[in-house]
Amino acid sequence: MGKNDTKIFHKRKKLNFKVKQDFQIWLLMRIMGTSMVTIIVACILLYLYSKGVVDAEYLSFKTDVRRVSEVLLPVLIAASLTSIVCGLLIALFLPQKIAGPLFRIEQDMLQVSEGDLTKSITLRYADILKEHSETINMTVGNIGNMVKDVKESGNVLETKIAEGGTDEIKKAFEIHKEQLERIKTKP
Repeated sequence: MGKNDTKIFHKRKKLNFKVKQDFQIWLLMRIMGTSMVTIIVACILLYLYSKGVVDAEYLSFKTDVRRVSEVLLPVLIAASLTSIVCGLLIALFLPQKIAGPLFRIEQDMLQVSEGDLTKSITLRYADILKEHSETINMTVGNIGNMVKDVKESGNVLETKIAEGGTDEIKKAFEIHKEQLERIKTKP
């Protein structure tokens, strides 16, 4: 790994909430919404279940409690707040684990779209989209090999034309044509 690669790695290691901000907000809202609905439903069910009157024999406490819900309400509130804080922390960091690699892939693919078929997407070892970047790298490499083959057959064809042998030009042209036909494009 070169000096520049190390700089890129350290730059990418920092949290950057500006990267793919719309995506991060979208994912944050989905995670928090799901957490909130789950917490609310669980609290309502537990509260409704505990709302029944308890027999006097069961409540032989020193404190005067008429309903289990009076005892459980502080516990429900504490559990809900803890769940909200945990959900918020997960929601803040999970989108970044996805948005960062997506941003890196997008930036590298822009270079590929400009014709740089030597570009390789490099993600950190633990990035969740590492397998996808490897598939993209393999695809770009295969396209690069096809283009290389077409260039080579074009060079051979050019050499044969310069030499002037008609049969050799036809053979070189057929090879070049086969190389071009391997590449599928829209009409």
